[in-house]
Amino acid sequence: MTQEAPATAPAMTSSPTPVEPAPASTAPVSTEGDASGAPLPLAPPAALTPERYDLALEGFTIDPALVQNADPVLREIGLSNDAANKLLPVARDIMARTQDALVRQIEDAAAIQKKTWYDAFLADPDIGGARRGETEHLTAKALDALGYRQGHPFRQALNDSGFGNHPDMIRAFRRLGELVGEDGSFVRPTTASNAKRPVWERLYPNESR
Repeated sequence: MTQEAPATAPAMTSSPTPVEPAPASTAPVSTEGDASGAPLPLAPPAALTPERYDLALEGFTIDPALVQNADPVLREIGLSNDAANKLLPVARDIMARTQDALVRQIEDAAAIQKKTWYDAFLADPDIGGARRGETEHLTAKALDALGYRQGHPFRQALNDSGFGNHPDMIRAFRRLGELVGEDGSFVRPTTASNAKRPVWERLYPNESR
């Protein structure tokens, strides 16, 4: 007795999954192709730029000439009017910090120059050193005689700017102090009668003729 071979089960076959075509690019393409002839995609359109930028920053008046100079740059990067206005506070803070740093730099340089002049005055044997006290007395005497008494704006400006520490400035006022008499008038060492002449004639004798 023979056994019949079991029937072979039919092979399961699956239908291939349909492949969806890639969506066509929505980016605009150029009418000019590359070397292979394929069209080149164009850059995406820039943000809508206004016909004229209207920039405003609270508490500040913006120079129209500045807006005019910035206009081509804002258009090149495609900023809208709202986006451009959002940048203004940032630009303001950057400018303020830059200005503060510049002021500090100028002040530091002025302080160094002021000290340099003062050290040169102290080291000068003719007006500084052992003669420092005498020089300070004579320069103060000259300033008083010229009407620039203590507290006068000119005298304060000499101190604030540092020019009052310049050796040549000190030397000049010391010399004037030597020409000032006890009564505060200018005298010439050659004759006592000059004490009665006007100050401008004693300072500029050649121009009085």
